Amino acid sequence: MRSFTSALAGAVVTAIVVSGSIAIAAIPDSTTKVITVCYTKTTGALRLIDKQAKATCNTKTEIELSWNQQGVKGDAGPQGVLGATGPAGANGQNGFNGLNGLNGVNGLNGAIGPVGVAGRDGINGAPGAVGPKGDLGAPGANGADGAPGLQGPPGASGLNGAPGRDGIDGVSMSCANELALKQAVPAFVLTPACEPAPPPPTSSTQLAAGYFHSCGLLADTTVKCWGYNGSGQLGNGTNTDSYTAVTVSGITGATAISAANAHSCALLADTTVKCWGQNVNGELGNGTNTDSYTAVTVSGITGATAISAGGAHSCAVLADTTVKCWGYNAAGELGNGTNTRSNTAVTVTGITGATAITAGNAHSCAVLADTTVKCWGYNDFGQLGNGTNTNSYTAVTVTGITGATAITAGIHHSCAVLADTTVKCWGWNFYGQLGNGTNADSYTAVTVSGITGATAITTWGYHSCALLADTTVKCWGWNGNAQLGNGANTNSNTAVTVTGITGVTAISAGYAHSCALLADTTVKCWGYNSFGQLGNGTNAGSYAAVSVIGL
Repeated sequence: MRSFTSALAGAVVTAIVVSGSIAIAAIPDSTTKVITVCYTKTTGALRLIDKQAKATCNTKTEIELSWNQQGVKGDAGPQGVLGATGPAGANGQNGFNGLNGLNGVNGLNGAIGPVGVAGRDGINGAPGAVGPKGDLGAPGANGADGAPGLQGPPGASGLNGAPGRDGIDGVSMSCANELALKQAVPAFVLTPACEPAPPPPTSSTQLAAGYFHSCGLLADTTVKCWGYNGSGQLGNGTNTDSYTAVTVSGITGATAISAANAHSCALLADTTVKCWGQNVNGELGNGTNTDSYTAVTVSGITGATAISAGGAHSCAVLADTTVKCWGYNAAGELGNGTNTRSNTAVTVTGITGATAITAGNAHSCAVLADTTVKCWGYNDFGQLGNGTNTNSYTAVTVTGITGATAITAGIHHSCAVLADTTVKCWGWNFYGQLGNGTNADSYTAVTVSGITGATAITTWGYHSCALLADTTVKCWGWNGNAQLGNGANTNSNTAVTVTGITGVTAISAGYAHSCALLADTTVKCWGYNSFGQLGNGTNAGSYAAVSVIGL
């Protein structure tokens, strides 16, 4: 924020640059001790008010900004020279207008088309798994057109320094006012003195990236989430999005977490499970279909050893190695032999010896003690891996998989890490998410090219990522929002290295963003960020990994 003065109709005026516009407010002579203006949030206009006359701003549409006048009228021309620096600030503001162009990436949401397929049974459109193949979803690459906004006009060079008549420019905005303005106009740049202190080191132990939100499990067994919160999936008692991590209410003793389309779940030390967020299909498992902005207990689950939240359903492995699921079931993703949804947990038919579980958009998979994999649910793209594209309401064996050590399910594909540290995937491959160098769907497992030494695997939207033994990360598939982390936004049907991160101990892929937990317990995310799912205090997408604030 900068101000300068000039002579106008014989009065002293101050021009204040706010959010890329210039508003002129007549200010009394230097005898005035306090200057108070009302800043209109929508137009950027300034309105001078007289606080001594008990005038106030409209709190719904305006922000009150006050300055203490420091210094008196300069009586020498040299002080006017300082005013000449004001034009430099004007140039910067033109650049700021350009930044608005970045919002163009929202166009990439076109890819949501494939999710919309869930509308086949017409019930709330839920996980979008049962409709036509959704080829029209495409990557929504048109969002990239927003980039030209970065140029900004060259910025006016006039206005400089008027005669530099006086030293009223000693006026400065308080940090409190700067922070208030920053909250109303996120693109406003704080002065260095008003920048908030850097966050303390995080102590995260586990990650979970969902559709447009992310969550972290902390060393103190609490959970924090950030990003989109329209259904209460951040669990903090509100439905307000958050660009930084907020604490999930009512969760202590958490040992594992999972995030999905619009809900999240945590496994607790007492082997019960709590979930929060959207519940229209019973995905919270508490016997109701009412969304909850805070964590609620899943009915009928004790002895849980692992959990996974899917598109609009959730699953848990129990101590007796059976699996229970709850929520949406139009494609048989609950695995109980029916396609009837359930807001309480039901047992998956034909599964014993389960050691790991994953819930995709409308299908589910489990690793068994004999290192084979079974899947059930939606199968239009071959995501069950049994050589067909026929839905199955009970578990079927994935063809060609033995030695499985880890499993993950995306929207329409699945992947597994094998004992030899390679990775195999199967299902939809429009964006190259199977990683085998082609874009052809596969109803059976195919090997991901260029991956050895894999220790963990993750997928959610249309991309996949693997953590390697050397603590680096490789990703492949859809990259329209830079979610592959290689500094580009071009899809890749083979694995590419995420740049700028090493020492990774855990990974999680969301719909169009990805996150990594580092050995120093910090968390970094990259990719799509319109809802703050990168957690860095902004909603600007990032091609490079950025640190999550507030963990």
